[in-house]
Amino acid sequence: MAIKNLSSHNKKGQIVKRFRNRCQQTVMADKKQQDIHMIDVALNALYNNGDKTTRALNDEILIPNSISLPENEVERLWDILLSTNLVNPVIGFGNAGKLTLTNSGYQLMNQYGSYSAFLDEKLRQAQGQNMIFPQFIIEPDNGEKGGEPKEDDGDQQAVGQKQ
Repeated sequence: MAIKNLSSHNKKGQIVKRFRNRCQQTVMADKKQQDIHMIDVALNALYNNGDKTTRALNDEILIPNSISLPENEVERLWDILLSTNLVNPVIGFGNAGKLTLTNSGYQLMNQYGSYSAFLDEKLRQAQGQNMIFPQFIIEPDNGEKGGEPKEDDGDQQAVGQKQ
């Protein structure tokens, strides 16, 4: 009986130890942030490992970065990566599920370092363009400064009206 309690206690201890040592996964606010993070991970894996020009999405990119996704999410991520035109699928026998960087992908990674930095820069540029307003100073024709014209005796006619 003592051995039975000892073995069950050991199982509970292992479960508790696993929960304590489990690494915290980042919680993303929404799907868009999650997709940006996944694109960052994929581009970094393809760009930073110069010894291999192609990498399998699931086996060589997601699993080494401790990212586990259901099969339908991996397929969705595959479609998103291909739609960015930063990666291309590798075609050929034995190359199913492998990706390689395009020239624009290399340029983006070389210039910005990550996809999220690229998006931040684009957002900053868009906000900067929206914040610039042309400044017009309107002065009256009579050379006096001030925004409001002085009232006269009422001898003025409205433009386009006949008296």
